[in-house]
Amino acid sequence: MNYSSIPAPYKKITPGYMLLIIVSTFAFSFIYYGIALVFNDNPMIMFDYVVFTCVLAVVVTGGYQIFFWVQNNNYFFKTKCLVTKLDKIIPFWPSWVWPYSFIYYIMIGMVVIEINSLSDGLYHVFGGLLVLLSQAICFMIFPCRVPESYRNYKVNSLSKRFLKFVQHLDNGRNCFPSMHNSVAAYVGLVLLPSIGIWSFNFIAVIAISSVLVKQHTVLDIVPGLLLGWGIHLCLIHISEPT
Repeated sequence: MNYSSIPAPYKKITPGYMLLIIVSTFAFSFIYYGIALVFNDNPMIMFDYVVFTCVLAVVVTGGYQIFFWVQNNNYFFKTKCLVTKLDKIIPFWPSWVWPYSFIYYIMIGMVVIEINSLSDGLYHVFGGLLVLLSQAICFMIFPCRVPESYRNYKVNSLSKRFLKFVQHLDNGRNCFPSMHNSVAAYVGLVLLPSIGIWSFNFIAVIAISSVLVKQHTVLDIVPGLLLGWGIHLCLIHISEPT
């Protein structure tokens, strides 16, 4: 299999997809409001969660179009493979796909517990957008993949079917730095005031799962963590009053 000749699954915005986004937006507004009532001592009013979720839906939809566009166009530079001897020792453990691509998205949604105003929410969304744009630039100028053998396995379990679905959404040239780890670091640090040490547990679990499901090599992990941490740190300094 030649990764350099495989187009990414570029997602077009169809009317059905738009309807799903609209319905989901209002549904998630109620979910976010309910979560905030439980975990936030000073939640926003319900209408503010509708506004925030609408903005989030637009950013996520547009952001992932950038992500998929990059995957279809990052052929300007030779694709690298950063596999190390340590990667060859680490076993393939497909059941770790559940924290990698299930708990991961649940924790992203939990950012809502840190939002006390629309300005807070916009700062967090802007930070996530900076992470995405930074990753897209890296993927364009330094496309990396894991060894082809990492994606050649017999699909004989629910975990492997889920992992194969996850892998279907990319073309394998977006490994460095690990976007999962940059987002996990950013989200974990945002949630740190609320959940404490569990933030670092979440970041560590995503880092470990990234190499156990063979979506990334060891060398992809630390740069991804540093990227998420750096963007979070920059936003803190920018948002602090002078």
